[in-house]
Amino acid sequence: MSTFDLDLPLCRRLENMNDILNRLGLGPQLSDPKDAIVLASAVCTCEKCPKGDLCRSWLTQAAATLYKAPAFCPNADRFAQLVAGELAALRRKLGTLH
Repeated sequence: MSTFDLDLPLCRRLENMNDILNRLGLGPQLSDPKDAIVLASAVCTCEKCPKGDLCRSWLTQAAATLYKAPAFCPNADRFAQLVAGELAALRRKLGTLH
């Protein structure tokens, strides 16, 4: 592999992760800077995940909006933690508006 060759399976896994994050409503800017550590851990896990094809297949059939990642996903708990953090931040924000 030359320095310019892409690892296509890796690219597909990271595209899957991006797709899941978008469907969970998690954008590039997380409310709590500490969540960047959780996200970085999720990226590392996704890079090594052997279930990229299963993930892509699942995503092609899944809803456009998700409330959780699939059970086979090794990042399901991390994504749930990020969603919970975003919901808590939204509740705090709404609480300060009253």
